[in-house]
Amino acid sequence: MQTAIIRGLSRKGGEDVKAFVLIKVEPGKVKQAIEMISGMLTVKEAYCITGPDDIIAVLESEDAKSISEVVITGLHDVEGIKGTDTRMVIELA
Repeated sequence: MQTAIIRGLSRKGGEDVKAFVLIKVEPGKVKQAIEMISGMLTVKEAYCITGPDDIIAVLESEDAKSISEVVITGLHDVEGIKGTDTRMVIELA
C-alpha cells in the first residue's frame, strides 16, 4: 500500500481541511473498528457502508498533515482495519 502526504495544504480564512476515508475491515470487526474510529479527535462522522469498503469516516482538521497523521498512526493501528483509501476535499477556484 502506498501512502502520500500532502504538504502545506490548508484552507484560507480559518476553514478546516476535510477528508473522506474509505476503510476496509476484517470480517466480524466492523462494530469494534467503528467504535474506535468514532472516538478519534479529527473524526467528525463515521458510518458503516455497503460496497467494497466497510466504513466511511469524515475527518476535519486545520491542515492536511494532521489528517495524514491520524490516518497513518491512528486508523492503521485499529485492530481489524485492513486498509484505507483517503480522499482530500479540494476547493475549486
